[in-house]
Amino acid sequence: MDSPKCIEYVYPGAPKQVVPHPIDLVAHASYEYYEPRQGFNIMSIIKNPMLLMMLVSVGGMMFLPKLMDNLDPEQQELMAKQMAMQKDPSAAISEMFKGLTGGGGTGGEETTTTTAQIARKTMKSSGGGKTVRRGKYD
Repeated sequence: MDSPKCIEYVYPGAPKQVVPHPIDLVAHASYEYYEPRQGFNIMSIIKNPMLLMMLVSVGGMMFLPKLMDNLDPEQQELMAKQMAMQKDPSAAISEMFKGLTGGGGTGGEETTTTTAQIARKTMKSSGGGKTVRRGKYD
């Protein structure tokens, strides 16, 4: 094995040629191992989710008080009542239970109609309909 035989074919299916032993190889391209560093882009800062959330919250703090000034007096009273409920959680819970149980308002308070009361009214007012026959063990 003093002189090896080298066979060259440029691409698969190309005709094969015998090449002399000291093979001279030439590179067609070089590998790029590193990616080039990206430059500064102002849009990458603007598209940042944290900045977007901050802008929305600051915008809300700026524009919501101006929107509250344009509300009707009735709506302002309702908002004030809701804010008072949020400050005192026990009052909010008792109000919620009054609404659920249909607990009466004593004095001049308005009573709220619960879903059970509405269901009873609709059952009484709906005349006719199909009746269900129940079996012996139902």
